[in-house]
Formats: sequence, structure tokens, C-alpha cells
Amino acid sequence: MFLFIGLVLAGLVVGLVVYHYYSKGPDALVSMLPKDVKKGISVNQVHHVATRDSVTEWILDAQSVHFQKAENKTVLKDISATFFLNGGKSIHLTGRDGMVLTDTNDMEVFGDVVVRTGPYELNTEKLCYDHKSRSISTDTPIVVKGDGIRLTGNSLFFSFDTEQVLVRGGVEAVFEQLRLL
Repeated sequence: MFLFIGLVLAGLVVGLVVYHYYSKGPDALVSMLPKDVKKGISVNQVHHVATRDSVTEWILDAQSVHFQKAENKTVLKDISATFFLNGGKSIHLTGRDGMVLTDTNDMEVFGDVVVRTGPYELNTEKLCYDHKSRSISTDTPIVVKGDGIRLTGNSLFFSFDTEQVLVRGGVEAVFEQLRLL
């Protein structure tokens, strides 16, 4: 019984210390790390929320993360991200590998990249997110399927703000059950 109470109290103390430092922001947590960490920091099971003007723009989950301070980048493995559009819409992205530039919040995801929104699914090998312009793009071949359409092309650009997509190079579209009249 005393062992149980002791473990609960120890857990509370650790939780309060972490909360104290976390409430001061991530810099306070990083300041607790040894000063000789030159190459970076690796962490498993990461959840990150990116905001601008108190509005959540995207949420990122990764199986593992390696922060490389000298290059201002974070290398990611097994990525899942959700980007939020106007009007409550969202875009969900998954990929094997990627990186986030910590000074700009720009992101690159590569390896079996899948993007889903509504009834549509986009498949490609690499996708870039530009945080400043709130857009995604790729210069690798794409396939979009869903809602009776299959669209292919050599590159893609999509603006989150205008919700317009531009596909270029070798564009082909197949419509199922298209009725013109």
C-alpha cells in the first residue's frame, strides 16, 4: 500500500515538473537538456500542432523525429499530418519519411505519399508543403482517384486558401458514368 502511494506521489512530482517547464514553452524543455547535444535530439511518438494567429493550421504525428539543430530541420519517419482549410474542411496526408524546416515550418514528405480529402485520394512519391503560402506541390507523377474520376499528371500545385488545384504535364482524366446531357 505504501509502495503504491509512493509511486503515485513520485508520478505527481514528475508530472508537475514537466508541466512547469512545458507551460513555459518548448524552449524551457530544451534548456533542461545537456549542453553538449551538438548533433541533435531524437524522440519517438511525436505530436505537433502548428498555429498561426491562434488558429490551428496543421497537426503532425510521427513515429520518430530527429531534430538537427545546426541545419534547422527535423527529420521524420512514418508521418501523418492533417491540414485545416477554411470552412472546416481538412486534408489528411501520410508518408514514410519527411522533414520540417524549423525556421519556416515548411515540410517535405516522401515515400508512398497519400493525401485524402472528402471522396478523393492522391498518390505520389513526394509532396512539399509551403507554410507561408499555405500550399502543397509536387514535381513527381500524381494519381488522383475518387467520385467517379481518375486524374494523372506529372506535377501538382494546390492552394489551401483558394482550394484550386493545378495539374501539369501529361494530364489524363477518365470520368466514369459522365453524362453530358
